[in-house]
Amino acid sequence: MVNSKALFQIIFILFISAKTLNATTIKVSSKKGTSVEKLKKAYSEAKDGDIILIDLDILFKNADKQFTIKKNGITFIGKIKPNGNRYSLSKETQQNNLIVVEASFIKFENLSFSNAVNLIRFEAKKQLITNITVKNCVFSNAHYTGIDFRGNFKNILVENTEFNDCKFSLQTMDSVILKDFMVTKCTFKGGDHQISIDNAFADTNLIDHSNIVIDNCKFYVAKRFNIALANTRNATIQNNSRMDGGLQKYSQAIHIEHDTRNVLIKNNTMKNDVGNAIIIFSTGYTGHGNGRKIPDEEKIDFGSSNITLDGNTITHSKQHAIAIGYGKGFLTIKGNNNIKSDEKIISGFATKNTMTLNIDEKALFNGKQFGEITKDEIGDYIKIKS
Repeated sequence: MVNSKALFQIIFILFISAKTLNATTIKVSSKKGTSVEKLKKAYSEAKDGDIILIDLDILFKNADKQFTIKKNGITFIGKIKPNGNRYSLSKETQQNNLIVVEASFIKFENLSFSNAVNLIRFEAKKQLITNITVKNCVFSNAHYTGIDFRGNFKNILVENTEFNDCKFSLQTMDSVILKDFMVTKCTFKGGDHQISIDNAFADTNLIDHSNIVIDNCKFYVAKRFNIALANTRNATIQNNSRMDGGLQKYSQAIHIEHDTRNVLIKNNTMKNDVGNAIIIFSTGYTGHGNGRKIPDEEKIDFGSSNITLDGNTITHSKQHAIAIGYGKGFLTIKGNNNIKSDEKIISGFATKNTMTLNIDEKALFNGKQFGEITKDEIGDYIKIKS
């Protein structure tokens, strides 16, 4: 019997196949005008299911407005240059948005995006946007975001894509609905937050998040966070290498805060030569740090909960490997984890004893199995302040 998710995937594949059979390929170079005018003319001719072949570099001058995509079902594919490089879409100077997408069934492939405040912003203002693919692309030199998702989304794939020196490489913002969202085989270099899934204004009681997966990516050192989750549900961070953490004193490979729940951290290699490898946290202010200040007695309500570590290697953490602030629910550390830290393996502050630690006896803490740590030694490895 085919389950509902598999049936949806089959229908989606058949739907895309039908579109492809009737697709028209429109070459941007075949149009007249500046590179931007050629792109806009190609887009004006495109219909649902068509392919726009970008076979020249497109430079947006300061006077040019952002390129807005409102038609469903358009694929933008870059022709590979003779030297193997990608054709680019870029701004003359780092101002405003480069591309804004307000449609579903959109695909970008084999393209380079650079030099704007936001390189691609997906805006689901009132609607649910579905079926977005970004594949084999490069995003660089964004003053704010490489890819920015604003609103509600389903069926998103970012694959084999590189991010260089974008303040927020890939970000979701205030998504009440965030389902089947996958980032896989991507590379992140530089920037402040490399992946930020931040839903601080999303209604906690209405949040519908499932199958958020960050898989098989490489994270080089950031200013602060490789991955930051806030007010997020049901996320899996797995099979990622080189999670090098951040350069600032307050930095982490994985930052979890603002009532984030149900996170599986599996088979990753991480470290932080400056701060913590992982922090499980509350939040100081509502709304991305811009709203009401939360008093200490309320912070426990915003603590994150139900975190599972399975098969990870933390090669080094300058501070505590895992720091807990106002944690709730449980932290489970399975026996196949190998965790090293210059200070404590686990430290807690203001937890009010509400987070339960489930630690397998075979888990390695600085080379020693947890089950072999005596009661007198436990403070050398774990210190929870209530």
